Amino acid sequence: MKLTRILALVLAVLTVTAVFASCGKTAEPETTAAADDTTLAAEVDDTTAEAIPADGTTEEALPTEAPVTDEATTEAAATTEAATAETTTEATTAATTTATTTETTTEAKKAPTDKAEILKIYNDATAKVMSKKVAFSKRRETKEGSFDAGLVLQGFKGVVYKFMGIGAENVYTQSVAKNDGSYDHYIKKSTLTTGDINDATCKLNDDGSYDITIKVKNGNSYTEGGKNEKYYAPLDKCGISAGQGDKGYWDHKTAQNMYAALSEVADKAVVDEKYSNATVKATIDKDGNLTKLDVTFDIDVNIDKVYGQKGHATGSSAVNFSGFKW
Repeated sequence: MKLTRILALVLAVLTVTAVFASCGKTAEPETTAAADDTTLAAEVDDTTAEAIPADGTTEEALPTEAPVTDEATTEAAATTEAATAETTTEATTAATTTATTTETTTEAKKAPTDKAEILKIYNDATAKVMSKKVAFSKRRETKEGSFDAGLVLQGFKGVVYKFMGIGAENVYTQSVAKNDGSYDHYIKKSTLTTGDINDATCKLNDDGSYDITIKVKNGNSYTEGGKNEKYYAPLDKCGISAGQGDKGYWDHKTAQNMYAALSEVADKAVVDEKYSNATVKATIDKDGNLTKLDVTFDIDVNIDKVYGQKGHATGSSAVNFSGFKW
């Protein structure tokens, strides 16, 4: 093993010397005498001899692969990490963009919560009906609540219920044709304001339509033989049929309407009417078209000085609009 070590040392020295020479430095003259053959031979032991082939030749050095350095490994890892980071960043960016787009779309379709905004959607829809004068169907029924009256008025209960529209026998139905000449007898443009209502809510459906619910303030009307009249009825502004005189197509019968029906036989009649729990429910499609409208309210009427009698009647009205032909 000693000879091997010496040879390795000599080779190392020669290598270092060659490196210095390549760097432009002049190697100093070698002053140490090289070891003679005798000295080298003396250093050879049995083990070293075994390392030299018997035929005296030296084995050709086997080529070896360059070792993978830390620098190459680091560079490869950095490249992989950069590629992974880039892919992750792209995926994250895409996901964020998708999420943002989805959020924006959702916000664009969000149902309004402001009462004024909800009313505008509803009012615009009823105005569109009046503008296009589309065909639709209408039904109104006022279910009987109670009727308390003197003997004379009890005998005229059927007549009283008729002009009040109470009872199954007085159900009103109408198939309104497109561009009907009396279109405003059956439906009107809503002119409700936030001051006319207690609340308004809106629900967005999967098909983009809105379900709107409006709570209208209570109202009342009064007349004393055609004098001292009072009238406050936000309900009549919601789109149902309402107006002056004794008309069978009016959906809300005010004190003035009832007096008009009674005046020929009881010109001193006193009528005190009020309504409560008025609710408007409408469905409006994504294009702003009214497709369904239901209006409900409770009535309470006191009548006096009719054949010297007085009476009190209550009921619940439901007005339904459906089958709009857009």
